[in-house]
Parts: sequence; structure tokens; C-alpha cells
Amino acid sequence: MFFKLFKKLNYIEKFPYFICTPLVYGIGAASEHIAMASAHAKKNNKKLLIFKTYFFKKLLNYEVCNNALFDSLIFNGQKLDKKNLAYQLINILIQIEFVIRRFLAIKLKSTCKIDIGEEFRFALIGSRDLYSEKKNLPYKDLLPISISDSKVDLEENEKEKCQQLIKNLNLDKSKIVCLHVRDPGYYNDLSRRNYRNSNINNYVGLIEYLIKKNYLVVRIGDKSAKKLNFSNKYFIDYPFTDFKSEIMDLFLLQTCQFYIGTSSGPMDTAYLFNKPILLTNLYDIYPSFPRKRIDRGVFRKIVKKENGKILSLNEFAELNIKYHQTEVNIDDYHFEENSSEELLNATKEFVNNIQESDNFKKKIEFNDKQTFFNKLVNRRLEEIYNVEVLKNNYFENDMWKKNEFIRIIKRFKSCKGTFSLSTLEN
Repeated sequence: MFFKLFKKLNYIEKFPYFICTPLVYGIGAASEHIAMASAHAKKNNKKLLIFKTYFFKKLLNYEVCNNALFDSLIFNGQKLDKKNLAYQLINILIQIEFVIRRFLAIKLKSTCKIDIGEEFRFALIGSRDLYSEKKNLPYKDLLPISISDSKVDLEENEKEKCQQLIKNLNLDKSKIVCLHVRDPGYYNDLSRRNYRNSNINNYVGLIEYLIKKNYLVVRIGDKSAKKLNFSNKYFIDYPFTDFKSEIMDLFLLQTCQFYIGTSSGPMDTAYLFNKPILLTNLYDIYPSFPRKRIDRGVFRKIVKKENGKILSLNEFAELNIKYHQTEVNIDDYHFEENSSEELLNATKEFVNNIQESDNFKKKIEFNDKQTFFNKLVNRRLEEIYNVEVLKNNYFENDMWKKNEFIRIIKRFKSCKGTFSLSTLEN
């Protein structure tokens, strides 16, 4: 019905808007969808219209990850006018079709055990269609998806409120570093792909180092996270403060000098605001590859459970497609957490790069190891696609996963960062 109509309108040159309905329940997916849509709208000289579904949340069993993410952003210098008649009409039509689809999907699953899939349950207009492909294309024809052209900001009145609150708390916002460490508390998933989670206590050393460098370290996240037993006036365990709010979550990420953290939702929000990023405790190469030239990644130690063999990153890259996509449980390898020393060394290297770039004004050069590794993983991803997807039809019975892998490829093709020297040298 209306969803198909809006998808067609998006790609009509004379239609002045680009309509996007990001996945509402995950802040990472929502942030990435918004970033892609914003970049696309700017490239095609269209005004971006963002919609969230909000009817009957309890009845239809879903939540909105962060309302401010949908309600308080400015895209490419243009503020969203929700009083606009076109916006209101499109909004009500989206809500109506969403309720019908979501209700039908719930009923089919509960009565007939039929799972229609996420693409039916949520609109995903102007997001998934930016990277999905209906037919197999040669690797060279999978065009990169870049979000670097997008400019996303917070509404000025919301920023002023947050700035005043920070000022009242006597906090210096000029050199904020946001730190996020995924743990099993939020999703209660200790027994499922636990290698995604990390121990916040291993980060104390890098926190102390950043404080010595005159940064204010703000650990972001949810109250379900483990509280850090560390006290310093230049460290804020934000989830346990009285001033935590949805808009403040975004303000801290939009204001910070840079972001350090594991591969999880807030990472994509930091990318949305174009922040320099140091990713830690990585367990995949392609889905989380550093995207900007200044960005770096620190990989976990990879150990084969069967014989205790430690794999190099080069050897890990040579493994088949199973190990290079999302939502796959890897149970034959152990991913050993980054030690405090590894995290500290990577942070020192990252801060040094920032200083050498004169706060990102100068281009940071890669050394030979980084250049070699980037060429290797580029070559390897093309091999995986040609053999596993085109030749062996790996995703024959799952178009959703196939297009998610296409998304990984297109996003990776736009990546300009690399892994930390401390990771590659080990």
C-alpha cells in the first residue's frame, strides 16, 4: 500500500523529499539508517523527512530506542517542519499501515507459527532499499555507501538546554571523551555470543591516561550496565547520574572530542555525528571496520578451541563467509578480551594520531603493516563474495541476510580507517 508508494516517490527526481523510517527499536540500526538517508538526501538535493512509528507500542510489543534521535535532529542544515501538511499526511499513512502490518505479523506468528520477517513488521523506507540488490551484481558494481557527506546536528534549543545543565554541574565540555563498553546487562545475553561483551574494569588504565591528558571521560550506557568502581572528578559514570536523559545521550555523543568503545549501538550514533572513533574488543573484521581515516580498531586475540592455536588477523581474514557477517554465532573460536595494557597502548596511539593531525586538520599516514593489511582484507572480501555468494549461492534461502551482507560490503568499500599498530604488530 503506502509503503510501496513512498519508496517509489523517493526515487522520483522531481519529488522534493526523501522519506525515511529507520528501525525504531535499536539505536545503532536507527543511527545508521538516518546517516545513510541524510547523505543520500544531500547528494540528491532533497529534504529529509524522518518518521518513527509510535502507535500502540505496548499492544504491538515494540519500543522506541531514543525519541530524541527521531525528534530533535537537524539534517544538512535543514530543520524538520512537522507542522507541514505533507509531513502530517505521510506520517498518518505510515502509522496506519504499520499498525496493520505489525498486528498481522504478531497474529500469524502466535497462531500459525509463521514469521513474516522484519521487513514486513517495520516500514524500513529509505534505509534498507539504499543497499539491497534484487539481482547478483559483479563485486565492482556494488557501489560504496558513504555517510561522510551527511551533516547531522541537534536542534539549537536542545543543545542550549544541555549546555546549560553541563555548565551548572561545573563540567568542562571542551574535551569530553565518550566511552561505551557493551556488557550482558542491557540485553541479558550472557549466554549468547558473549564475545560481544567486555569487562569495563579493563578500561580503568585508559581512563586514567585520558584524565592525565586533561580529558573529561564520560562512560555512557544504560543503568543495567555494571557500575565502575572508580572515582575521579574528571570521570562520570553517566548511566548512574541524575541528569541522564535521551537528549543528553545524544548531546554527549555530538559534543565529545572522540569516542572509544566496543562495537554496539552508540558506535553508530557517534558515526552519525562524524566523531573520531577508537573501536576496542573487535571480533569481526568487515562489519566493524573503522570508517574514517583517523579511526582505528583493536582486535581480540583469536584462539581455536579445538587445539588452542592462536590465529593472526591475516589467518582469520582467510576463513569463510560465516566468520565475516553479522548475527552468526561463532562457537569454534574463543575471542580473548583486550587486556588493560592493549587498551592503553591503543589509546595512546590514537591520542598521538590526533595530536599529529593537529586536531584532524592534517592527514594521518598509514605505516607498511596497516597498508598491507587493508589491501589484504579488501582482496579477501572480494574473494568471499565471488566464491560464496555468486558461485556457491550461500544465501539462497535468505534474502534478508544476503542483503545485510551486501550492506557490509558497500559500507566497507567506503571505509578509510585501519587497525591500530599495536593490534597488527601482535
